[in-house]
Amino acid sequence: MTRRNQRRTIPLLLALMGGALWPAHVLAAEPPPAAERDPELDVLLTQKAHDILERVRLVDGQARSRRIEVSADIANGVMTVALDRNFLPADYGPSFEDQRSEISFGLLHWAEQAAPFSRVIFLYDGKEIEYYFPEIKAADDAAREAGEALRRIRGMPGSGMAFVAAGHGYFYSYKDNRWVTSRDEWNGVSEGLLTPSYAEELKAVIEQRSQMPVVRPRVQIMGATHPPSGEEWWTIAARYAIAEQYPGETKIWNTYAGSALWDREEREDINSRPLLANHHRAEVAIHLHSNGEPSGTARGTRVIVQPGRPMDAALAQSVLCSMKELIHSLPEYGAFTVAPAPHALNKGENREAHMPSIIVETAFHTNPDDAKALLDPGFRSAAMRGVEKGYRLWATGKACETLTLDPLPDVQIPVRSSLIVPVAFKGNPQYPVVLELGVASCVGGNCTPSDEEFMDPSRPVQLELLCNGSGAGTVRWRTRLRDADGVVTEYQEFNQSCVLT
Repeated sequence: MTRRNQRRTIPLLLALMGGALWPAHVLAAEPPPAAERDPELDVLLTQKAHDILERVRLVDGQARSRRIEVSADIANGVMTVALDRNFLPADYGPSFEDQRSEISFGLLHWAEQAAPFSRVIFLYDGKEIEYYFPEIKAADDAAREAGEALRRIRGMPGSGMAFVAAGHGYFYSYKDNRWVTSRDEWNGVSEGLLTPSYAEELKAVIEQRSQMPVVRPRVQIMGATHPPSGEEWWTIAARYAIAEQYPGETKIWNTYAGSALWDREEREDINSRPLLANHHRAEVAIHLHSNGEPSGTARGTRVIVQPGRPMDAALAQSVLCSMKELIHSLPEYGAFTVAPAPHALNKGENREAHMPSIIVETAFHTNPDDAKALLDPGFRSAAMRGVEKGYRLWATGKACETLTLDPLPDVQIPVRSSLIVPVAFKGNPQYPVVLELGVASCVGGNCTPSDEEFMDPSRPVQLELLCNGSGAGTVRWRTRLRDADGVVTEYQEFNQSCVLT
């Protein structure tokens, strides 16, 4: 199979425009590239799809598809999975969305070894799922129209509030007639019990750094018991906490009233999160999850957006970039996989939202190494600081870029004098920052390494170089910038010569 990962095949179709807290985004004018196919890649992905679909858990109404064909458009980063109508579910629900995610991420694991991909499209007898379930498209259209109407009316942000939701939790299953979790435990990770700690971490850093209040839908107090289930309240899905806090707002938490579906309360839980965010007129909605893929091979961080929402895609791109920067600042996670671009999948948490909304799949609990990372408080802190930074940069119209130190010139300084040398850098460091000055080599004189801390972003970063002795000499300095999150630049070296005049 021909490798094509030397090309950047996902065009960034988004241009950021100014805006203090609610940025404007526009689509790039240039058309998408012509489709590019690799027959060998298509054959490989079709075989992998057969393997995945043979073992995937069927949802109500489904039968195994007799037709499976995968085609990959490398130039546009889009994979199409063609199936027959046998694989349609009886109705569109969370189990079906989860199944589509499992298939997508299983295929992306193989496809992305050849090229980047940003979307997987499923066709059933040649038609997308919205053809068979038009109510899904209607809900998506209604949320977009409501969001656009709010932006036209307000022109500026409304509540100044962020919405952070920890994914899943216990819900009541009318199939099993008991309280169950949406996700099985893998490698010591139960998603619904893990995500609250991530949400608490993100809430704290948003309040501190973005200076925004944060709404969380699930109960956060430890120890209190949820009487119907006997479980602790913090483990229970958001739908039940919202019902307790907003009993009269049934349009938020009781959207399947009168339904006989066995998973109606799980469906209500998923709907309740974006609907509560809409109720609060939040500026942004961030849904936190861990990811799953049954083979256990898929790894890394991904951010999911609703197809066709450029503002959300731009936010997700910024979040991925900043998560990569912060996660990679930890030596033990310097090679951790972070997707280069968001993935577009139709998901209820994003679909119903009136504001920019993203789903952060921090890592795969189905992969042993990723699961170990998910349980590491250091990884959790870095990942959530990355989410906040990505949001803050996006909201203020700043581009995420690698922290780099510009080269420093060699200097000559007369003995018994000093020189101020400006230090220029690119990127968005978290203050305070430290300028490290180490010795690469020293000939004559007293060469002493030092660190200088800069607290104020408005103050220039600079070096004061001294030649205090009476004799000539040369030191080769090795310097770099380190920010408060542990992000560091590559070293730059330069010579300082103390000269007699």
